[in-house]
Amino acid sequence: MHTSAGLSRRIVPAVLLLFFSVVVQAAEKSSSYTAALESISVEQLKGHVDYLADDELEGREAGKRGGRTAGDYLKDRLEELELQGAGANGAFFQPFGQNFRNVLAILPGSDEKLKDQCVVVSAHYDHVGYGTKRNSRGPVGQIHNGADDNASGAAALLELAEAFSMLPVSPRRSILFAFWDAEEKGLLGSKHWVAKPTIPIENVVAEINIDMIGRLRNEKLKIFGTRTGYGLRRLICFQNTEEALKLEFDWTLKPNSDHYPFFERNIPAMLLHTGLHDQYHTPRDDAELINNQGMRRVARLLFGMVYELADAEQVPGFRKAARHETKTGRWLLALLTPRLPRRLGAHWDPKESAAEGLRLTHIDAGSAAEKADLRKGDRIVEFAGRKINNGEELRAAVLSTENSAKVLVRRAGQDEPITATVRLAGKPMQLGIAWRIDDAEPGAVILTYVAPGSPADRAGLHPGDRIYQVAGRDFSDDRQFARLIETTPEPLKLLVERNSRLRTVVIHIETKPLDRAA
Repeated sequence: MHTSAGLSRRIVPAVLLLFFSVVVQAAEKSSSYTAALESISVEQLKGHVDYLADDELEGREAGKRGGRTAGDYLKDRLEELELQGAGANGAFFQPFGQNFRNVLAILPGSDEKLKDQCVVVSAHYDHVGYGTKRNSRGPVGQIHNGADDNASGAAALLELAEAFSMLPVSPRRSILFAFWDAEEKGLLGSKHWVAKPTIPIENVVAEINIDMIGRLRNEKLKIFGTRTGYGLRRLICFQNTEEALKLEFDWTLKPNSDHYPFFERNIPAMLLHTGLHDQYHTPRDDAELINNQGMRRVARLLFGMVYELADAEQVPGFRKAARHETKTGRWLLALLTPRLPRRLGAHWDPKESAAEGLRLTHIDAGSAAEKADLRKGDRIVEFAGRKINNGEELRAAVLSTENSAKVLVRRAGQDEPITATVRLAGKPMQLGIAWRIDDAEPGAVILTYVAPGSPADRAGLHPGDRIYQVAGRDFSDDRQFARLIETTPEPLKLLVERNSRLRTVVIHIETKPLDRAA
């Protein structure tokens, strides 16, 4: 990896729904797909890393003997797979700069209408040689083998190329396997290719770059750039079923690896990365520290991602808003949650909890609470038959109750509780949820609130969950989602993503009284 200094609502294009309809279907993969996936092996990944990170290659510095030897090794492996060269004049090499060479191979697509389109999947294969004060964290003058940075990525890309070469029918779009040179000197290989592409750059529909994937820890894989194209998070999560990695979708976009030149050219671009470590850019980044099993898991996830992009009816377009998004923006977006409906018009201390009922601190003028003669200082003991000890219990009862409700109230100066009838404003929240949408994630709603004791709460839904399907059906926007949950017979089956992992949640909508301990 190279080191360097340094929401608005939109209408989803109809073509994206075709993209989702392909990706979302959980149909079983063919036996040939499974065989190709299984061909990605720990032994071969380890063998490639061991060779590329051996002292004999002297740190694979671009333009030097070790870097040239590494390039020859990659070219020989690609020739063995009978892939087509995609470099200069149909060769495997694209020479540039000071004795540098990108190594390029292509798998032609199978669809006559789509094969001119191309998915680029890449990794840089050079490293820093013996290191300098500019690119090493020390000590310099010793071989920096770069096992993780980036023999791991090059090894995974070789295995990916082999897996795709095994398919009897390739995906509909072409796939360009790109091994970039001179990344450590400033992303020179990828910058050269986008400046002088060997296939028309306007035909590139997406780029996925892998850089340092050899040190998987705690099952965590960072993925940068999913917001550069519409629906990419969803696509990835649908491929994360078998490997079940803990994916971290990072909004950061920096010119720190070879995905960035593609992003600058308005191409959806992503980076997969298992994180920095103490051995990064030191002579201690050696093959024995590689998590080979973890590397295989990442490579298998990558296979599914590339296959879906290459084979889908439609691919997501570039999302310009990604240029201006930051981690701070992510935090601010989370704050832009829809306000819950003010059905009652009463306020209380959210920190208060009392067995004798919840004390009201304010009544809105003209509200349902005022019309029912509820007053400041009243303690609500029961609401629509539900016992109330705290604000969350009252909120859940108000949001889910039909328009008319009986309220049991204790009032100062009166020995016995009084009963009031409240006619609530607006419609009840049938499931007990509120949500927001995100234009980077069409076909999804993101939960912002789950009422305690509600059907959604009892089914195990949490704020932050993403809902992708209702009863096996996709939806184009949150209005269609609302119609589906209102009209679909129960029990309601939702396809939910939580922290990058998919699950089916079944909701029974019949109401239940809240228990005192709820």
